[in-house]
Amino acid sequence: MNLKIPQNYQGIIEKLIKVAKDNNYVIYAVGGFVRDMILNREPKDLDIMVEGENAGIEFSKKVAESLKISQPVTFEKFATSKLEIVGHEIEFIMPRKEYYDENSRNPNTEIGTLQQDALRRDFTVNALFLRLNDFELLDLTGKGMKDIENKIIRVTDETAADIIFAQDPLRILRAVRQSFQLNFKIENKTYQSMKNNAKRIKIVSGERIRDELNKMLLQEKPSQAINMLDDIGMLKEILPELKNTQNITQPTLYHDKDVYGHSLAVLDGVKADIVLRVAALLHDIGKPAVRTEINGKISFISHEKKSVELAQNILLRLKYPAEFIKQVCFLIEQHMYPKNYEPVWKDSAVRKFVYKMGENLENIKDLYFADCGKKQNKNDLFDRVHNLKENNLLVKGEDLIDGIELMKIFGKPQGKWIGDAKNLIKDMQFDNPQITKIEVLEKLKKILKI
Repeated sequence: MNLKIPQNYQGIIEKLIKVAKDNNYVIYAVGGFVRDMILNREPKDLDIMVEGENAGIEFSKKVAESLKISQPVTFEKFATSKLEIVGHEIEFIMPRKEYYDENSRNPNTEIGTLQQDALRRDFTVNALFLRLNDFELLDLTGKGMKDIENKIIRVTDETAADIIFAQDPLRILRAVRQSFQLNFKIENKTYQSMKNNAKRIKIVSGERIRDELNKMLLQEKPSQAINMLDDIGMLKEILPELKNTQNITQPTLYHDKDVYGHSLAVLDGVKADIVLRVAALLHDIGKPAVRTEINGKISFISHEKKSVELAQNILLRLKYPAEFIKQVCFLIEQHMYPKNYEPVWKDSAVRKFVYKMGENLENIKDLYFADCGKKQNKNDLFDRVHNLKENNLLVKGEDLIDGIELMKIFGKPQGKWIGDAKNLIKDMQFDNPQITKIEVLEKLKKILKI
């Protein structure tokens, strides 16, 4: 097979080959990089395997010395190292075999043969080695190339499928993610072993689960991955709160799906932005807790507040950053705001809405239309927002008069009155966005009796 190195890696690989030949190393490109080359996809990560005990670390040091760059970061326990070369982080490893403890997915490693290294990997399509010294492709499982051709994800050793997933249950999430990323089908025995070992995910850290989940949520139709997680029994392990929304019926006047089905439809309906996708997935997660039915009338009063509470717990559990959690929870908390719109709203109310949404306005709009399952109607809230914006009649985010200036003008020390004054100023701007500072101060003096 005539494989072509991706353009953005050509220079790097040429330098690696030169260092290898000058120092008598045999090196391989391995894993997803080789798979993506075969599929003509743009590879994201380059892993270099170097024959010999601790050879990955030794070779990376030679590379750093030759290229006159910083020495590699080494991980002696796993016999690996990392180098940043021209903006790309390259990992260097030796062929190895692994031994796992029952309560950890982090293995003990020692040098192994190429065959042992191929079998320790997750799937056949990720166990292909391209020897860069002569560009020979090695398919040591005997199934990698065929599985790529047939678009199949299969464990490297079918006789040990349960062991492969039990040792590292993160591989279950990787199988789900890659099946939709690559548009591959998971082989039946592999899929059954994923089901058998779903409960083992408890030994995986929240951040590793989060990273795989994020990649699933950014696929073209992320609901497919969520449904597969449910089918293999993984959803109840990592997102039990979402699992609980299944079979929670809603008023048929507004919804033709239960809360779970509706949440997935909204997820598919928003753009591929991770904050927005997570907010869409979790926006109604509080509904089961607040559902009431009186005389056949179903209600979910203040469900957005309960959804924020549960979403915050989930995102903390999965180790999302604080700012990310804040953004997601804001979208969930405010997703009902546009539904309260009535055509009788004054322009001041529309301006107040826009100001409160701030930089989240477009995401709230996207979430609103996906949630309602309809396109923008003429003369609705966002149509009015557009018209006000076109005519420069919205209120800018910055203060017309800041606190320091207020203290100087009124000769008063800092206190609660400043916040009250700022709120009054904003209300004046909502009524008249073109009001001047002089007009504001005159009104403020009268109101505050200063």
